[in-house]
Amino acid sequence: MRSRIAIVIPAFNEEPTLAEVIAKIKKCLSQEYDYRIFVVDDGSDDRTSDVAADSGAEVARHPFPTGVGGATKTGFLMARTWNPDIIVQIDADGQHEPEELRKFFHEIETQGCDLVIGSRFLKTDPEMSAVRKRGIRFFTWLVNQLTGYNLTDITNGYRAFRAELLDEVYFSAEKNWAIEMTLRASRCGLRVKEVPVANIGRIKGQSQFYNLSAFVAYPVRAIMQIITVYSK
Repeated sequence: MRSRIAIVIPAFNEEPTLAEVIAKIKKCLSQEYDYRIFVVDDGSDDRTSDVAADSGAEVARHPFPTGVGGATKTGFLMARTWNPDIIVQIDADGQHEPEELRKFFHEIETQGCDLVIGSRFLKTDPEMSAVRKRGIRFFTWLVNQLTGYNLTDITNGYRAFRAELLDEVYFSAEKNWAIEMTLRASRCGLRVKEVPVANIGRIKGQSQFYNLSAFVAYPVRAIMQIITVYSK
């Protein structure tokens, strides 16, 4: 029996890229999997919702921006109503390569993994600013110390998990949610593994780390997520 795959795509002002991302997902999954695509428009002021609907996705729209974590949580809850076997989060900006989805599914379906995270560092030294790279490595090291995992790319949002474990990995963060999700997986004793993924830049538009304030805010949020998880 084919696995039921729910693809969750949080999107904010991704009109230029979203149709291409959805088309690639369909091309990669159409022959082997029973799947649905759930797009959460996080208060965009462009045609993101229309593009998603025209591309065949199921769409929810936030009335105002909440952050990628907030949009992802909405998408996870939408996906659960369909009763999938696996839930995947993939970005709307083209940075995540849909052709690599099978790596995630393989680890869950045949290797017994609960949560699979894409890593840009497993086989390459990705091109990004030195400050951002140091930040990723520091928080990855910190999470490894707290969890006993041996991860390399804790901030990567390209990840998949067993849908039955949604309550265990569900997070409170509205932004920069990946650290909290991984910590919650550890506290529940889940098996977490990384798979190598390509480091692809945005097709168009602007990264969330385009200015100094984003770099300053990220570590503050990350520390707050750690405190939130371990204070309960």
